[in-house]
Amino acid sequence: MTDATTVSLGGETVKATVAKFTMAAIGFLGTVVFARILGPTGFGGYYLLFSLVKLGDRAVNGWGAAIMKRYSEADAPERELVGGQLLFTLAWVAVTALVSLLAATWLVSYTGLPEAPVLFVVLMAAVALYEPIDGIVQARGLIGASMWVDTFRSLLTFPLQLGLVLLGLGAAGMAYGLAAATFLSLPPLWYFVRTQPTIPTRGTVENLWAYAKYSIPNSFLGQAYDRFDIVLLGFLLAPAAAGQYEVALKLTVPATFVMLAAQSGLMARVSRLHSQGKAVSVDVSNTLAFSSILAIPMCFGAVAMPELLVVTFFGPEYADAATLLVGLALFQVVSTQSGPLTSAIGGIDRPEVNTRISALTLAINVALGVALTIVYGAVGVVVATVVAETIRYVLSVRVIKRELPDVVLFPRTLLEQVAAAVVMFVVVLALLDAVSVDRWYHLLAIVSVGGTVYGATLLAISRKLRVTIRGILENSRLERYVSRSAD
Repeated sequence: MTDATTVSLGGETVKATVAKFTMAAIGFLGTVVFARILGPTGFGGYYLLFSLVKLGDRAVNGWGAAIMKRYSEADAPERELVGGQLLFTLAWVAVTALVSLLAATWLVSYTGLPEAPVLFVVLMAAVALYEPIDGIVQARGLIGASMWVDTFRSLLTFPLQLGLVLLGLGAAGMAYGLAAATFLSLPPLWYFVRTQPTIPTRGTVENLWAYAKYSIPNSFLGQAYDRFDIVLLGFLLAPAAAGQYEVALKLTVPATFVMLAAQSGLMARVSRLHSQGKAVSVDVSNTLAFSSILAIPMCFGAVAMPELLVVTFFGPEYADAATLLVGLALFQVVSTQSGPLTSAIGGIDRPEVNTRISALTLAINVALGVALTIVYGAVGVVVATVVAETIRYVLSVRVIKRELPDVVLFPRTLLEQVAAAVVMFVVVLALLDAVSVDRWYHLLAIVSVGGTVYGATLLAISRKLRVTIRGILENSRLERYVSRSAD
């Protein structure tokens, strides 16, 4: 049976990254369309609601992280683990439905959406079922399959959301469309689980709880940290400010694609190897070497043309998002380095360390974020997030140095990526001086030229990148040969 050590981490990362880019293209189109149709208030209201849903599903997500960890270990009771996840999910959806009913008036006031209580329950049920099952697929090392099912979900989501919005449902149409697409994606996702659930024994539950008592608060802390900015803007400023922030964030999301794809496979792979007493440092080092390969050039690109990027795609009413874009791009550079470290720490069965780091960084983000937002507005919360993420990275580095001293934390590949991004930056600035950008396709052409320059330069100066690409291609050919032989 397939597990995280029998598949190529590099190959699965490439498959997942391609899927991520496909999803990004669909998601970006949706963001542009809905931001223009709904305006900052309606658009921001939907994301305020979705942020609350993502905070509310953290218990299920944290329990799912424990399931993923135990499922990826050698000799795991897989049927019991799957059954334990489904039972926990159903119980949690019932609890959150009751909470939504009791907090109905506040939900409507906070989001500005009259249907907010019903939308909260529908979205909660969808994501609480989908995400833990997706984690089990990743625990088997099939991150490519996981991401492509998610891509299928994105392909369903956009037309469903667009149709419902155009029918007059407004922001509620976005929520119903996402929920419907998620439910429809569950059958193909379940195909890759291939495990018949059963009731877990007491021993299995106790083993799960030993990890979940940390992974559940980790999940709450992590999501609170990830979505704190937009929630805070909703409290201190207005839904429109949240809409500005979300637009800037959407432009930087592709920076994380390689890291997120590799991170999922890294946690399962480290967990499997560590449970067998094998070395994991090489896998962690290789992930760190390439996890920022998109974040670094995107940060330079954001510095080169922040307002042009925002206004060209989203319109002049989102011009204020330009000042947020540069800070969020810098945040993504740091987060793409800290993310793999967090996964490695969890993979070696030290979730309590991640709990302490997450609690501290969230506290710093909250205190600094509130203070700076009151004084400087939306840009203050971005500055606070960059500072907090830098602290998370430093603390994670200290842990990795102690637990996995052979990990290379600052590989030469990172410096090569910075050098290639500098070359790209100079070329982009020269193009902006020489060409008048009046249409979106003019901007797209400049971005394409910049990306090509970055990729070609990096390929020319980075021997490790060339070796890695060659290895992925060879593994891919081997997998196809084995598959044909099996047939």
